[in-house]
Amino acid sequence: MEQPKITVYGAPWRPDCRLSKQFLGEQRVRYNWVDIDEDEEDRKRVHELNDSKQIIPTIMFEDGSIFVEPSNAELAAKLGISPKAKREYYDLVIVGSGSIGLTTALHAAREGIETLVIEKGGIGGQAGTTERIDNYPGFVEGIGGSELADQVKAHAERFDVEIPAAKTVTQIQTDGDHKSVSTESGNEYCAAAVLLASGTRYRRLGVSGEEDLIGAGIYFCASCDGPFYKDREVVVVGGGNSGVEEGLFLTKFANKVTVLEFQDQLGASQILRERAVRHPNIEIMLGKAVPEFIGERPLGVDVRLGLENRGKRRTIPGSRVHIHRAGPQYRFRQRYR
Repeated sequence: MEQPKITVYGAPWRPDCRLSKQFLGEQRVRYNWVDIDEDEEDRKRVHELNDSKQIIPTIMFEDGSIFVEPSNAELAAKLGISPKAKREYYDLVIVGSGSIGLTTALHAAREGIETLVIEKGGIGGQAGTTERIDNYPGFVEGIGGSELADQVKAHAERFDVEIPAAKTVTQIQTDGDHKSVSTESGNEYCAAAVLLASGTRYRRLGVSGEEDLIGAGIYFCASCDGPFYKDREVVVVGGGNSGVEEGLFLTKFANKVTVLEFQDQLGASQILRERAVRHPNIEIMLGKAVPEFIGERPLGVDVRLGLENRGKRRTIPGSRVHIHRAGPQYRFRQRYR
């Protein structure tokens, strides 16, 4: 049998790796899976391919091209796959398959509204990559994010919601009462209504040293990269619900977690604040800004902090930094015509 011509370097605990493997499997694309947890040489290989950064999944193609943390849409484009919906007109087109997109699609379809959901990445959005969701109604003991996403997707498809894989929206136009949605693959879908539910993306701080150290000490997804922090000290930038929740999650791996918040109090809910304050391995620092990151790949990062309006500077040594700030996924308003 001919050997696979695609090699996927990853780890079974990382959601993005599972998404890439699932997409390749669904498209009947053969690949060679390399679990970097099982061999030090494979981990070194990932570092070499990513300029000393440890980022997975790293996918190598026969022509030598390398894709790092690719979306399903990027993989589809590389493989020449162009999934197309069954029709060109729908009552409703929803851009994004996160919690809001999928639940809206489900309720719309139940009312007889023909619905198409367009998603460039994995189903479920950021919720789908969350290790545990404890505040979703009906799941008293909580539920894994990927499991919840799969259940809601199956529920929506039961009512004939179409969710073609790997489609990136490039343009939305209006013509009277009708809207048209164009995708990167060249397909165009018309609808009476379009719902933008593209969710959020990880926002960077935009400070000195950040860009060079992403993947080499600076990360954005705790559930994706948590095991990289094993027996290390971690700094979490952001004291909102997600930041504190992921800081608590990181205590499963890290020796110590320091949560930084620019405001004079955490923005997280009361129950999360109380859990963080009580946790013996979490330190909370309020009123702190991060003017720069200092570090050399692949050794780690020192976080240099600044006290706003006081002119003081302090350096916190830490081997890993997790940034949790959210911003809009797309700026569609600039693309309307």
